[in-house]
Amino acid sequence: MPWPLNHYSAHRGACAAMTPMTSTAHEPDGRRLARERLARRAAPFIWQEAARRLAERLPLLRLQPTLALDVGCAWGDGLALLRAQYPRAQLIGIEPAAALAAHARRSHVPARLLQAWRGRAEVREAALHAPPRDGAQMLWSNLALPWADDLGALLGGWNAALQPDGVLMFTSFGPDTLRELRVPAVRALGVVPPDFVDMHDLGDLLLAQGFAEPVMDMEMVTLRYPDARAALAELAELGRVPHAAAAPGLRTPRRWRELQQALGAGPVELSFELIYGHAYKPSTRGAVDGVATFPIEQLRGSRARR
Repeated sequence: MPWPLNHYSAHRGACAAMTPMTSTAHEPDGRRLARERLARRAAPFIWQEAARRLAERLPLLRLQPTLALDVGCAWGDGLALLRAQYPRAQLIGIEPAAALAAHARRSHVPARLLQAWRGRAEVREAALHAPPRDGAQMLWSNLALPWADDLGALLGGWNAALQPDGVLMFTSFGPDTLRELRVPAVRALGVVPPDFVDMHDLGDLLLAQGFAEPVMDMEMVTLRYPDARAALAELAELGRVPHAAAAPGLRTPRRWRELQQALGAGPVELSFELIYGHAYKPSTRGAVDGVATFPIEQLRGSRARR
């Protein structure tokens, strides 16, 4: 969830910029540390609402997974939504930030003795683009795509984590997100929202990474806040990762006040374009140079049906 604002501390009255650091074997340090900071806050409303709306689509699937992954599980609320729909499934949350992973475990992973009644669940620390290849039938991800440096690598890793005929379900933000921050008065202060990927481009990326039958839709969600300070506090709760247009250094209290003034007095609205997507990992890979690849299980099943 990359945001145009630097992390703001109400006690110190300044916004501290995060600078990209060297990459690790898991996630770039800047992004991982940004996610670590999220554990200090409660899950923000828009994150919870996006997950809830995505969960409303689960009953439309005939699939009943025995293993489901929640990639970028953050505070872990998605695990509870998946458990409500699939009480017998094994659930694995994937979270690159240790503090967030610990929060999700405490809140949503039952004690070992209770898992026989409430279903098996665990949370693992792993990169967003490298979930375990345990043959999951479902991969769920709520607002994790905007954290990726390379969307192609991310979706390719997700494809590899699914077994054939597995389903991917996700949410992301669209390009009209935070359009209120794209006005000249705000841009003059050096605040530039990131460019989120359009849902049509996401559909093309899914096809390029081996998924089939992508279905994308979107809706606009507008949140109203009593004033600019409350609106900006919501963005701070969502977190921020480095992007090319982010201003380096510190934002002074004066600049912070100017930003609030640019947003206007009284109630402030922020728009979030929520994108919902799902796609399948096909049993048959597309033909390359006239040769198509079929899993041996599919061929055996075909013979048995004759």
